[in-house]
Amino acid sequence: MIKYHKTRGNKRISKAIEDWKNHNLELDLEYLKSTQRSYCKVWVSPFANISVIGSEIPSPKGQHRQEIIKGLLDIYNHWEQQIKTLNKPYYLAIWLLEPRLEKSQVVCAIDSMIDFYDVTFYKPKEQREFPLQNYGKLQEQLQAFNWTYALDEDHFFQSDVDLEEDNYTSKKDYFDSQKWYKRKIKEGIRTVPSNEYTFYAIRKGIAWIGTKN
Repeated sequence: MIKYHKTRGNKRISKAIEDWKNHNLELDLEYLKSTQRSYCKVWVSPFANISVIGSEIPSPKGQHRQEIIKGLLDIYNHWEQQIKTLNKPYYLAIWLLEPRLEKSQVVCAIDSMIDFYDVTFYKPKEQREFPLQNYGKLQEQLQAFNWTYALDEDHFFQSDVDLEEDNYTSKKDYFDSQKWYKRKIKEGIRTVPSNEYTFYAIRKGIAWIGTKN
């Protein structure tokens, strides 16, 4: 049975979301010009916490879900105004992940890195329509975007499967890991071969990629 952390202190969490948004409204243009790409993740406790007791931290729900999506929209809109002052082509997008909303981001890129984010997500040939009806009062703002349907996936590599027992802290860890890898491969998960390595993609949900013309 999966154990979940309880989320407590709604007012405190709402304030943390507001603080996160306000802290990230300003795009550091000098940093962007130097690195040619930038991003903003949803760094909000408890949703961005790392579990140390093996339990899973739930994704934002209800009010906090709306507040985080609104924060992503506000950050995008502020970044859009700033990046336009560079007077050059750019990539700017919201990555809206469902149900793993806490892993959503706003990303941007310019110059030689403008295509850097194009291969981040696997985009199925059969596209889906963005479900505006699921977003309540945010529908109008979200409708201003062009949404591409992609897959939110976790990955592991063939080299992970091939690790020797000596690379694990115990024999039990080794056998448990090998059992998990082999079970996932048998499930028919997406396999991506290449000349250098093979990796496996485990679907966790949907990644909606939102851009504007």
